Amino acid sequence: MFSYGHRQTIGFGSSLTPVGKIMLIVYAAVYVLELIGEQWLGIPIYQWLALSPLNSGTFHIWQAVTHPIIHDPGAPIGFLINCLVFFFFAGTIESALGTRAFLRLYVIAALGGATAGLIFGGLTSFSVPCAGMMPSLLALIIVFGLLQPEATILLMFVLPIKAKYISYGTTIVTALTFLAQTNVHGAYHLGGIGLAWLYFRAPTQWLDTNWWRWKFFAHSQKKRRTKFTVINGKSNDKDKPTIH
Repeated sequence: MFSYGHRQTIGFGSSLTPVGKIMLIVYAAVYVLELIGEQWLGIPIYQWLALSPLNSGTFHIWQAVTHPIIHDPGAPIGFLINCLVFFFFAGTIESALGTRAFLRLYVIAALGGATAGLIFGGLTSFSVPCAGMMPSLLALIIVFGLLQPEATILLMFVLPIKAKYISYGTTIVTALTFLAQTNVHGAYHLGGIGLAWLYFRAPTQWLDTNWWRWKFFAHSQKKRRTKFTVINGKSNDKDKPTIH
């Protein structure tokens, strides 16, 4: 979808934009309220807002919208790590793609994670709710590797690794931990990665409503033409009509 020739040169760790700051503040505020509600007031916020499997009996339609902003109240360290990853990658990707494309990518990854999670839950006995920004974060890491494959990232702030290898490694580790059943949210994470990758690689016209309208019009015209029969009349056969 994004032409290599029109991408802006970026560096890793670009400062958060106002949009990124607002998103991070919202994440933090929701998590603090969630901790107060869950741990101090006994309100099952996570159960209400996380994405439960369709056959679990606790699924509600609003969870398709709320699941990306809810995080496990029993894993505050994991939430802080997610925020750190968001801090380093969000500004960089938004600077390269623009705010609208960045938000679109972020939401598409969340939708991909939700879809894969629901499908996997429907086909198996999986009953653990899915939630959090991880599908979108993984999508940002993958897209950064596609944008700047030769850029160097300090893994764990120590080991220098090229972005393309971080991108490949993220996908491989996510897939392997899912297959090994050590990552209960593997399908959720892979769905975000997969749909974000398709969106990023797809031709621009696939998301252009005018292109789809024109394709429908051309198909309709072609279908109408098949209803007519063309008979080539000969010069010495004047009695038979020629239909054009």
